[in-house]
Amino acid sequence: MNFVVHEPAEYSFRDVNGHHGKLLAKSAYKSHLIIECDEKLTVSLCQNEVEFSYYILEGDGYFILNGEREKVAPGDLVVVPVGTVYTFGGKLRMLLVNAPHWSPEQEDIIYE
Repeated sequence: MNFVVHEPAEYSFRDVNGHHGKLLAKSAYKSHLIIECDEKLTVSLCQNEVEFSYYILEGDGYFILNGEREKVAPGDLVVVPVGTVYTFGGKLRMLLVNAPHWSPEQEDIIYE
């Protein structure tokens, strides 16, 4: 087991619906990622089985959760419960922790 995980140099995914990220760690129960957004997501998302927690590391932006817009800045924590429709934008660098582990089959993508 690795107790300290260093940020990878390469992105795990890039420019997917307006954001990109680096997978830090993954277990059967949760994942840790660095997520970056340069402008805004091009879609809204709904997690049907997974709770997402975004901790804002750098930048300024916003989240829209079930139609309500909230400004975010470094030090803010955004918790996205199961079943919440959300999107985000701005120039942001965030730590994302999701539990249980995310899979594409459980996510609804809402094209705007």
